[in-house]
Amino acid sequence: MAVERQREYETVYILRPGVSPEDVTKTRERVEGVIENTGGHMLRFDDWGLRRLAYEVRDRTDASYHERGHYQYYRFLAPATTVAEIERNLRILDPVLKFLTVKLQEDLIPEERLARGVEEEVHDVLMGEEE
Repeated sequence: MAVERQREYETVYILRPGVSPEDVTKTRERVEGVIENTGGHMLRFDDWGLRRLAYEVRDRTDASYHERGHYQYYRFLAPATTVAEIERNLRILDPVLKFLTVKLQEDLIPEERLARGVEEEVHDVLMGEEE
């Protein structure tokens, strides 16, 4: 029997600075729901909170500009099709200003990756920067 292989990704999205706590929760639940429904596995979630943006971002709904945004970070394992579904959802959610997904590794066996600890995860990222 073939083992299903997945890829490891990280996604960061930025919400409008005045977003309500309910919208923050709704967006988070939507992204996590997509990951789980497509057979993916959450590795890490961080709410980085309200931060200054590197440059002003134009809001697509009312043409205003924002200097700050509410950042949220995900690290997850998932099949390749999951990213397209996450990004489709982020495009249609009004509170979302920007988002970016980066593939970190591919061809991973989920059980093996889930068994690794946080220290190894940090070590892998640091070793990848030296290459």
